[in-house]
Amino acid sequence: MPAKAEGAPPPAEGPSARFHRPSADEVRRAARRVLRGGRATYPSQAAFRAAVLDVLRRDDPLAGVSGTRLRRLAMETPGVRLSVHYTERPGSDALAACPVCGSELRPIRNRTLTGDSVVIGQQCSRCRYWTHHPRRVPTRYIFARGTDGRQSVGRSSVSPLSTRPPETLR
Repeated sequence: MPAKAEGAPPPAEGPSARFHRPSADEVRRAARRVLRGGRATYPSQAAFRAAVLDVLRRDDPLAGVSGTRLRRLAMETPGVRLSVHYTERPGSDALAACPVCGSELRPIRNRTLTGDSVVIGQQCSRCRYWTHHPRRVPTRYIFARGTDGRQSVGRSSVSPLSTRPPETLR
């Protein structure tokens, strides 16, 4: 390692922060403000995220929030309704977590004619997501103002190709 020359400038400080992660309450407040003040419906997660970032960056220009984090926080926010459109894709391997909210998936069971129990799909323990052999994949998230002001966790509108979820055995 070469010796430093006398009078050389000190080494530069590390890179400054590129973004700041706002608290969950700040994100929820911004989501409600966006839906109350502007358009009542956002047709995609990207459009809703851009609008929420505009509100967050008024106070903190380095504020940043991912679409996934925003979606998961919006599901818990009173006054924000989330609708999910799905499509069916071939896939046989089981999911580890819900693609909508990240929660645990529990098996959907059905009893056969011989009395045995078989797993025919998976269901989220937190939101209304469910899937079966042709995997249901979320394709569009629509954010809207909740009309009743209550929590609307994981309300979903199902695409025309999908069917109702099978009943689970108890």
